[in-house]
Amino acid sequence: MPAWIVWLTEHWFAVLLLIGVIAAILYVITNFNHLFYKE
Repeated sequence: MPAWIVWLTEHWFAVLLLIGVIAAILYVITNFNHLFYKE
């Protein structure tokens, strides 16, 4: 098995948390852009 698969299975919760945080930040950024560009 590739090392990254082993690493993912050991750290899947941290990876999910990181993905969730990144998704939330992107969501906030896009919403702020819509707020600012809406006249």
